[in-house]
Amino acid sequence: MLKDAIAKARKALKEAQQKYPVESAAAIEQVYADIKNLNTFINKEVEIIEADKNLNDRAKSNERRKVLEQAGRKLELLKERRIKTALAEELETKLADESGAEDESALKFLREREVRDRLYGMPAAQILSHFGKSLFDGSNRLLLDAILNAPAGFEMLPVETLLRLREVRTRIMKPEIAAELQTTRRLNTAIEQIFWLVKKELDIKRRQELPPSLTTK
Repeated sequence: MLKDAIAKARKALKEAQQKYPVESAAAIEQVYADIKNLNTFINKEVEIIEADKNLNDRAKSNERRKVLEQAGRKLELLKERRIKTALAEELETKLADESGAEDESALKFLREREVRDRLYGMPAAQILSHFGKSLFDGSNRLLLDAILNAPAGFEMLPVETLLRLREVRTRIMKPEIAAELQTTRRLNTAIEQIFWLVKKELDIKRRQELPPSLTTK
C-alpha cells in the first residue's frame, strides 16, 4: 500500500548508515520499521475488507478510507514519538550554557580591555568589515572574547550580531555538543521528510476512496 514511501524511507536509511554512527542511524532505522509496520496494518485491514462478502463495492471503499484515516492518526503519533525535539532542546540549552567555561585570569581581562580600547570609537560596520571573517569562524578568539565580554552598556556590536558570536564561541568551547546537535537536527529533518512522504501517499489513497461526487468538486 505504501510502496513509494517505503522505498524512499529505505533510501534515506542507507544514506544515514553511510553518514552517521550506528547509534545515530538507528533513529532512521526505527522510523523505517514503523512505516513498514504501518503498511502491514493497512494491508491486513484491507484484506479483511476485501474478503467480506457482505459489503458492496461502495461500502468496501468507505471501509478502506476509514482504515487509511486510522493509519493517518497512527502516523501522527509515530511522528511525535520519533522526532527528537526534546533532545535537540536539551543540546541547545547545553550549548548556550557558558557557566564555568571562561578563563577569569587578570591577564586575560587586561588583554581583552586593551583590544576594546583599540576598537573604541570604531563603528560596528567597520569592526565587521575588518574582522568579521575571523570573528564568525572563531579564529580570533581574543577579539571574540573582548567583544562579547564588554561591560553592559558598552556593547560594540548590535544585539543580533552578539547573539550569533556567542553561538560561535560556545561551539568552539563545546565542539562535541555542537556536533551532536547538528547531527540531531539533520536526522530530525530526514525523519520529518519521511513522515511527510508517507502522509502524502496516505492522503492520495484516501482521496481515491472518496465518492466521485466529492472528488470532482
